[in-house]
Amino acid sequence: MAQQRMALWAAEADIDEDVDLHLAIGNYGQSGHFEDAQIQAPQIDEATILAMQQHMAQQAAFSQIPDVVKAFIVHFHQAVLDNNLAEITIAYESGWNKYTEKFYSKSEWPEAEVIAPLVNDDPIFLILYRELYYRHVYSRLQPNIDDRFHSYENSCELFNYLLNSEGPVQLELPEQWLWDIIDEFIYQFQVFCTWRSKVKSKTEDELMMLADGGPVWSSYSVLNVLYSLIQKSRINEHLIAQQEGKTPEEIAEIIGDYGQRPLYRNLGYFSLVGLLRVHVLLGDFTLALKVMENVELNQKSPFTRVTACHVATYYYVGFCYVMLRRYPDAIRTFVNVLNFIMRMRQYHTRSYQYDQISKTADRMYALFAVCNALSPSRLDDNVANISKERYGEQFAKMARGGEESLPAFEELFLYACPKFITANPPPYDDPAALSALVAPPSPIDSSAPPSPTDPTHRHLSLFLADVAAQAPVPTLRSFLRLYTSLGAAKLANFLDVDEEEIVQEMMLMKQASKSVSRVAGSERGSLLDGETITTSDLNFVIAENMVHITESTIGRRYAGWFIKNTERTARIYDDLKNMPLPQPAKNVATPSVVSPSADAPSKAPRTGGQKVAWGGAKVA
Repeated sequence: MAQQRMALWAAEADIDEDVDLHLAIGNYGQSGHFEDAQIQAPQIDEATILAMQQHMAQQAAFSQIPDVVKAFIVHFHQAVLDNNLAEITIAYESGWNKYTEKFYSKSEWPEAEVIAPLVNDDPIFLILYRELYYRHVYSRLQPNIDDRFHSYENSCELFNYLLNSEGPVQLELPEQWLWDIIDEFIYQFQVFCTWRSKVKSKTEDELMMLADGGPVWSSYSVLNVLYSLIQKSRINEHLIAQQEGKTPEEIAEIIGDYGQRPLYRNLGYFSLVGLLRVHVLLGDFTLALKVMENVELNQKSPFTRVTACHVATYYYVGFCYVMLRRYPDAIRTFVNVLNFIMRMRQYHTRSYQYDQISKTADRMYALFAVCNALSPSRLDDNVANISKERYGEQFAKMARGGEESLPAFEELFLYACPKFITANPPPYDDPAALSALVAPPSPIDSSAPPSPTDPTHRHLSLFLADVAAQAPVPTLRSFLRLYTSLGAAKLANFLDVDEEEIVQEMMLMKQASKSVSRVAGSERGSLLDGETITTSDLNFVIAENMVHITESTIGRRYAGWFIKNTERTARIYDDLKNMPLPQPAKNVATPSVVSPSADAPSKAPRTGGQKVAWGGAKVA
């Protein structure tokens, strides 16, 4: 063993002698100084620099978000992931508006890319977040051309996800949000068309972007989305099956997997109302009512669950009737929804959409005044009185008729009508045609009427043409009410016209007193159905140059009024009788006044003091 150990040591000595220390240690620190010129600078392209700058800007923007807003977004995202409708509704209707008023009333919310780390880059939630983001920009701020284009792209992403996924998507949203998605989609389309039609106010960059925009916010793309949602949800088949009284199992078999999902069913139903609105904005009032043929206008329809949808539906249906000269149907439509708004006004004040509902109600009061002037009726005195209070001066002019009534009709029509749009954009891709369109008018035409391409004035001219034709009717009606028989020559003398012209005016009055109207109780029929009825209580015949007048005055139905108010008074009286008397406060120190004993007989009631609800007297 000792010899072995000696051999090993001897071997180590041999190894040490053969090792080159220069190779083993190296030349660290011995080869001269470090020269900077030999190191090449890293090559960073411009795209990388921009990405780094954008990332730093996002980090700076993220740090500016308040902590409560970050917590709200995280909570909102979790509620959407869990399909928790109750939490989503609270976050959508309360939380979003609360933090908008507190932090972002005059500025934009953080961009989706900034808050993406909070939601783990969830693409679906980011699409929904952008929908709220752009809605805030449109309602509170002034959108630029990038906002207009990007909001369209985000809407396309949302609807492509809903319509082109493999099977129904597993997403639940409250009905109010679904209606707002459809409503805002159409509103942004309407605003874009109005902005696009104003060629003179565009910059060169905007003209280039609009020329290359292609189908951005085109009428075809918007209509395609709405019709696709209706077709995918099979909502028309669903409504027809319900009207036919089919069982839930039969309805489920008819509408398929998509129609059974509340998300698609509600989107399809709201798309019907959206199509009604789009066709009205495009000026096709008959097609607008045709779209709604399977929707019943009553208080049990699904659209009544969303107040804004309820009011919008009645407004656009009523306006269609106005433009189709079906004034009795328009009056009936406006009265129904205005009475609903009056009954529910105390609840509307709690809604964030109260201002929009109130403005729409004011426009319907104006349209009611127009219809009542053209076709007088006594359908509802409450609505008529409120309308006269708000538009009394215009109503008096319209009721008198004549040429001086046209400015009043024009004023109320321009105030109450929707903001019509043109389906086709200006020729941005044709510079020659565009320059001709924006060319200033010649001095000779300086007083010319608005451009014929303006859709609002085009519809106004059509409406005023019909009103002007009926202008002599109120004056002629006022004279005929004074007589039961009258010679045509004498009537012509009263109106300072010849006999032939007075006969023409009487035929015009006969025509104006007839209108197509839906038969009472036909709620399940199409909104276009109806029969010709007489709207005037004044009738006449002409025999041998003599005018024979009959007036069928319909008196007020006092019996129904008294019955309704008697029942109401009886209910109030019963409620008051059943109300418990107020209990005296316990353990309260009372002044040292000798009070009557409990066994003492009750004294006679006081004669002074104010009566209270339960029959006693309240001493002043």
